[in-house]
Amino acid sequence: MDTALDRNLKPGGYIEFQEIHGVPLCDDGTMSPTDDVLGQFWKLCVDALGRFGMDLNVVDKVGEYLSRAGFTNITCVRKKIPVGTWPRDRTQRLIGLYVREMAEESLSALSKAFANLGMSETEKEVWGAKVREALRDNRIHRYYYYYFWYAQKPE
Repeated sequence: MDTALDRNLKPGGYIEFQEIHGVPLCDDGTMSPTDDVLGQFWKLCVDALGRFGMDLNVVDKVGEYLSRAGFTNITCVRKKIPVGTWPRDRTQRLIGLYVREMAEESLSALSKAFANLGMSETEKEVWGAKVREALRDNRIHRYYYYYFWYAQKPE
C-alpha cells in the first residue's frame, strides 16, 4: 500500500510526535487534587470533545500506535512544563507564559464543543473567566507533561 508515510519517510528514518497532555498536576501541594478549576475544566474538555470522537488522552497511547504501525526503537521523553509564570527560573517562567497564553487562546475554540454539552453562553463565559483567573494565579504551581515520542521506520 502506498501511503504518505511510505512516500515521505525512508526506511531507517525517524518520525516524531510532540504533544501536551492538559491534565494539570502539582508536586508541592499548592493545588487541590480534587477541586482545582483547571482539573475540572480538563474533565469538561475530555467529555465535550469526546462526543466528537476526539481522545484528549491519546498521548499515552502513541507508543502503542507506533508499534502497531511497525515502527521500532520507540522512545518517549516526558517533560514537565509550567502552567503560568510562577517558576523562579527565567526560562521556565517564559515557557509557563507561553503555555498560559496557549491555554487562554484555546478557550474560544472550545465554544462549540461546550455547546454540545448543553452549556449556555453565560455558562461558557463563566467557565472562561474561571479558567483565565486560575491560569493567572501564581500561588498554584501547576504543570502539564509535554511528550516527545519518536520511532524509527524499519529498514
